[in-house]
Amino acid sequence: MSPTQKNHLVIALTQVTLITCATPPSFANPTPVEVWRGGDDGLTARFADALEATFRGAHEFLLSSGKAPGTLIVTIPTNLTWQQVGGRTVVNYVVEFSSGTSQLLGRSQGKCPEERLQECAVHVLGDANTIKAKLGR
Repeated sequence: MSPTQKNHLVIALTQVTLITCATPPSFANPTPVEVWRGGDDGLTARFADALEATFRGAHEFLLSSGKAPGTLIVTIPTNLTWQQVGGRTVVNYVVEFSSGTSQLLGRSQGKCPEERLQECAVHVLGDANTIKAKLGR
């Protein structure tokens, strides 16, 4: 990992910490979350890994499986798209939030440089914190 990549990772982890600290504590009853992906390319797989790492580090969520009631399902429905901008690859993502009963609760979308996928994941975490209230837990 290059020094620049390490720098970006530290910044992204700091952002996760700040979002986590700014969110009212729900440590006693974290929301179960599952990360799914419909896309099968390497970029989409890396983004799914970044999402899982971000949710794993957030105290208000607990990675789970089994689509149990009260679970927030975070789905990357298709392969991420990208474009070259000034010599960099910029990633465009769309993530859908649904309940364990398959009710669509909302979407998150945005873009970030490919080497900073963690920043996109932090944005999705922020949106998930807003959306989880719709689960009725």
